[in-house]
Amino acid sequence: MNRKYFIMGALIVVFVFVAGVFQLKASQSDHYRMDKAMCAKYIEISQQALDKNSLYEAKLYAQKAVQSDPWSKAAWNNYNMILIKITGGNPDITLEPKKEEAEMPQEAPSAEGEGEEIEGC
Repeated sequence: MNRKYFIMGALIVVFVFVAGVFQLKASQSDHYRMDKAMCAKYIEISQQALDKNSLYEAKLYAQKAVQSDPWSKAAWNNYNMILIKITGGNPDITLEPKKEEAEMPQEAPSAEGEGEEIEGC
C-alpha cells in the first residue's frame, strides 16, 4: 500500500515539474522580448517632451516605454503621471489628441546611442 502511494506521489511531482518547465518556456518565448534599455531611453525622451510641455508627445513616448518593458514600474509611473497631467486627474476625460500634436518624429531613438537602427513592429 505504501509503495502505491509513493509511486503516485512521485508521478505527481514529475508532472508538476514538467508542467512548470513548459510554463517557464512559454514565458521566455521569442514572441515577446523586453528591452530595458529602450524602455529607459523612451522614458528619458518622454520626460524631455514633458519638460517642453508637449504632453501628447510625452504620452506617446511613455506608451513606447511601457511597450518596451511592460513590467517596468518606472515606465508605468511615467505614463500614469503624464495621463494625470493631460486629464487634470479627471477620469471622465477621453484622450483624443489632435493629429498634429500626436505625430511621432521620423527617426526612432537608439538605446545604444546615435546611428543604431531599431527594429520596429
